[in-house]
Amino acid sequence: MINKLKILPPTLREKKRYIAFHLYSQNKVAKDTLIPYLWNTIINLYGEIHASKINIWVSDFDFIEFKDNINKYTVLVKCQRGYEDDFITMLNTLTYFKGKRIVADIIGVSGTIRAIRKKV
Repeated sequence: MINKLKILPPTLREKKRYIAFHLYSQNKVAKDTLIPYLWNTIINLYGEIHASKINIWVSDFDFIEFKDNINKYTVLVKCQRGYEDDFITMLNTLTYFKGKRIVADIIGVSGTIRAIRKKV
């Protein structure tokens, strides 16, 4: 008989927060290139140990519109509770992506994915 792994009870799981933001860029951004860019920016700003504690994960990445030579994306990121301010600070430091201007505009922070999707 094979024993199943037991699921961690909710009281022992680490808490998470969801952060939604709009990303404005002069060039096209793909999810595959955005994730390493965010991780590298966090590591450069805080160092590897603190970056691993922030523990970001890109949940949703959607292209919204192209207007006046600017691409607009909606990004939903999951991070560790207590490190939301560190992640938002990192977003405010974003200036250039592949030689073109990039800006992040925070929509909101929530504890559940359902609540953050209502804000978006």
